[in-house]
Amino acid sequence: MKTNKRSRNKRSTGGKLMKTKMTRKNRKMKIVSKTRFAMSMTLMLVFILSTSMIAFATFDSDNANTNAVEVEQSITYSVQSGDTLWSIASDINTEYYNQEKDIRKLIRIIQKSNKLSGNTIYSGQELTLPIT
Repeated sequence: MKTNKRSRNKRSTGGKLMKTKMTRKNRKMKIVSKTRFAMSMTLMLVFILSTSMIAFATFDSDNANTNAVEVEQSITYSVQSGDTLWSIASDINTEYYNQEKDIRKLIRIIQKSNKLSGNTIYSGQELTLPIT
């Protein structure tokens, strides 16, 4: 009679064979091949990273539509000494949007419509401000 690797025959009792299963309980696992282990860990890491990159790319493409600049109407504003993007966006929010928009979003819209890479503006600079 064949036996599995995990089962072994015990003594027969009354003509019946009794089988017991060997378990891995209390047995330590040993890494047999370091190369195989390294390859499997590398593949697992690549899989996790690629999955997360795909998830973030999908998330970013969903947000790309909300960050698009749609300027239907705009005004030109000359920056005065002491002005900041926050103060300008706050003024626009009060005058044209009845304080309904988030100032941070307005700042991003101003930056994109004027092709500003940061928050630095200079006195005398002309900015296009959206008032849609």
